[in-house]
Amino acid sequence: MTSLQSTERQTLKAHILWLGKELEKSRRQCSMKTELLQRMLNPDDLGHAVSQEIRVLVYQILIEDSHNERALWNR
Repeated sequence: MTSLQSTERQTLKAHILWLGKELEKSRRQCSMKTELLQRMLNPDDLGHAVSQEIRVLVYQILIEDSHNERALWNR
């Protein structure tokens, strides 16, 4: 019985470590996306090469991400 509990503990630990790595990977990807979108809005960076249509889409993406994050926190 103790062996089974130890095995279950090891399995849970492996899952927790994997989930932590996946969460960190997702967080980095979201951070990179947000940074790129913000650079696209900055006229001193990439913004000078971005059309008004693209700026509107970038604003929509940033606002939607913000709403989604807020909704997750409010659950």
